[in-house]
Amino acid sequence: MEEKKRALIASGGTGGHFYPGFALAVELRARGWQTVFLVKKEDPARPALEEADLPYVELDMVALPRSLDPLAHAAFLLKFLRSLALARRIMLDFRPDAVIGTGSYVAFPAALAARLAGVPVYIHESNAKFGLGNYLAGFFCAKAALGLPAVKSALAAKAVLTGTPIRGAFAAAPDRQAARAELGLEPGKFTALVFGGSQGARRLNAAFVRAFKSLRGDMQAVHISGRKNLDAVKADYAQAGLEGARGLKVFDYREDMPALYAAADVVIARSGASTVAELVHLRKPSILAPLPTSAGGHQKANAMALAKAGAAVCVDEGPDFDAELAAALRSLLGEPERIAAMAGNFEKAGIPDGLKAAAALADLIEGK
Repeated sequence: MEEKKRALIASGGTGGHFYPGFALAVELRARGWQTVFLVKKEDPARPALEEADLPYVELDMVALPRSLDPLAHAAFLLKFLRSLALARRIMLDFRPDAVIGTGSYVAFPAALAARLAGVPVYIHESNAKFGLGNYLAGFFCAKAALGLPAVKSALAAKAVLTGTPIRGAFAAAPDRQAARAELGLEPGKFTALVFGGSQGARRLNAAFVRAFKSLRGDMQAVHISGRKNLDAVKADYAQAGLEGARGLKVFDYREDMPALYAAADVVIARSGASTVAELVHLRKPSILAPLPTSAGGHQKANAMALAKAGAAVCVDEGPDFDAELAAALRSLLGEPERIAAMAGNFEKAGIPDGLKAAAALADLIEGK
């Protein structure tokens, strides 16, 4: 009997870094591979891995300090060396045929350990700009799979555009009118879906409250506040005199995102990698407000990948953010032809469908 091939996947963290590795593991397992994950200590991805019966090992790894504090750098170096030693031991015990990094803190020690062991390295970068861990790991990799067309990089010669995997729940296309009826929304009124993504969006939430107050006669909205922000968002609406307003649905969190997307004419959101991948699959026009503190400005690069194609409007979170967000939203109200054109412009972006991305990534690793 032929021995199963093995993959070590360095992943974890937020959705844009974790889900590509998770989807790849599920795809590889279906192809007869064994997988083990490397995640950082107390990683939030652990429950999902346990539920899917995907084994993992924790590394006590932290991000490279952005400050010049020598103590912080010394602590980083110590943890890095310990993580590298553990990764090398895992190489000897697990004997992987491939090591894959998806951008978390642990990608670089895993890639370096693989290089020292002579094991092929692959990376997947969900964002339009490489994160530091993936960028460093990329110098050791055989191929760099990209979720979005990347800005100019030294790794361009190794790059293959695969798209970023999205959840299988998006394979079904809910009916718009059924989705609106389920939410208690009017069937023919312009509808916005607003959410902040896995990292939240306190200022985006507040700016939309002000925009909705001035435009409520022409639109309705589904507003996902984020679990930590629900009370603050409700207070903002109450202060604006909009508590219980007709055509406004506020939730802290919803699992049924495909239905919420279906109900919406336009999405207002941050531009994290997972959100952008979902928009690409659904061909959903959007107003994107990049998180200004995102590492290396990657959310701005993500947003511009769609904005340059005419599939999204990018609004930066500057001093005039509230007014600019309202103006962007106002420009789409009563403009079904423009919205239809934005949906058609996704073809210009040239970004692969996220439902096919895990298979494309697995094919890359298998040399197909």
